[in-house]
Amino acid sequence: MKFIPSTQPQRLLLGILLLAAGLRGGFLYYNWNNLDLAPSFLLHAEVARNILNGHWFEKNQSYLQQYINDCQGAGRLIDLEDYPPPQQEELVPLYNDEGGYGLFLAILWKMFGGNRWWYARVIQVIIDVVMCWLIFRIGHKVFNQRVGLLAAFLYACFIPGIEMAVRPHRDIWVTFLFIFSVYQLASLKQEQGWRRFLLIGLAAGVVAWMRSTVVPFVFFLVVLLFVLQPWKIAVRYSFVLLAGFALIFSSLIVRNYVVFDRLMATRGAFWHSFWAGVGQMPNPYGLREDDEEIAKFASRLDSTVQFETEGYERALKEEALSFVSRDPVWYVASVAKRATVFVFPKIGRAVFFRETQHVSGMLNKSLSTAVLLVVDGILGGLFLFGIWLTRKRWKELLVVMLPFLYTLFTLAPFYVAGRNIANVYFVVLMSASVSLTYFWGLYRQEQAVN
Repeated sequence: MKFIPSTQPQRLLLGILLLAAGLRGGFLYYNWNNLDLAPSFLLHAEVARNILNGHWFEKNQSYLQQYINDCQGAGRLIDLEDYPPPQQEELVPLYNDEGGYGLFLAILWKMFGGNRWWYARVIQVIIDVVMCWLIFRIGHKVFNQRVGLLAAFLYACFIPGIEMAVRPHRDIWVTFLFIFSVYQLASLKQEQGWRRFLLIGLAAGVVAWMRSTVVPFVFFLVVLLFVLQPWKIAVRYSFVLLAGFALIFSSLIVRNYVVFDRLMATRGAFWHSFWAGVGQMPNPYGLREDDEEIAKFASRLDSTVQFETEGYERALKEEALSFVSRDPVWYVASVAKRATVFVFPKIGRAVFFRETQHVSGMLNKSLSTAVLLVVDGILGGLFLFGIWLTRKRWKELLVVMLPFLYTLFTLAPFYVAGRNIANVYFVVLMSASVSLTYFWGLYRQEQAVN
């Protein structure tokens, strides 16, 4: 890409990393008691509490609900260290969620000797700053220094990603897996390739314990390998990748089989998520994206089913397959609408979704809807133009685009949340950086001529 000029990155990169650290530290301080997604991360605190008490991947639902209610009532995040234990334990195995983030919290709390939220949050801030550096390295290796610096700067200022990093929530780890994997692929050299794929496999196994929806990502990587490498090398690297992944993740499958007497590689809420996706837009059932409403819908399908059970998922699955076969046009249109949301998150939601559903983070509080829609349109346009600019270097483009394509193909048919888009938005920022650098190069050329 000769039209993109280069510059010395050291001082600028240091400034960008300091900016990233400062913004994340500021958000951590001012956004400490943000309780968006609180039921999710408080659940993992409950899992961690039980792990430390010798009860692996179990929860006390009534105690958890009281913990959630008390945090929301107080308007702040209460450390489990300061919250009284239950008077009576009524533990059930974790079925509808993964236990990896709870295990992560339990390890931290054991190491530091207290059940405090700030341990995980500070570590996630540090990791997110490291990811900012990795984005620079990806941009530098695939394009050049200027693209890497601009992409790192945009990521440093990407407020939805910052908000996700400072929450004690597992989704930032999905972003880490995607950026780490692209960095390893962009840095691939034949003599050390097996080590890089072993690292990707191990990282994927760890993150899949937190969010099992990343399991298919490993197989997307295998397919990409056969596109990028001679088949003998691809076979060898695939074996190393899958071996590293299986080494970590297979224990979760064993746990699910022992506890639930079934082979289950993901959490047991797949078809619940499908109907949540149906509820994201106007639909023949009048459903909304609401867990309680979907649970009531399942009970109307089969009055004997109970939430978070195999029977509950079976009832939803049967109706989902029947619905798609009866009305395939509606379903295909819904997939196309969710795909649009991946490129234009704000505009797509405003146009296609039943209601605009944003996490009530600081970006949405501080900027008007009109400004958000304009920014969304500009970034989406730059993203698409960047893809067009790099179309002839399609192999490198595939490496950078892999997390975006994986998330699009696996989630658009079923359900998409804002945090799913935030996980892969670094790809949008990278491609937009290519476009912006291209326009800057044209401007400099015009200035030189004049």
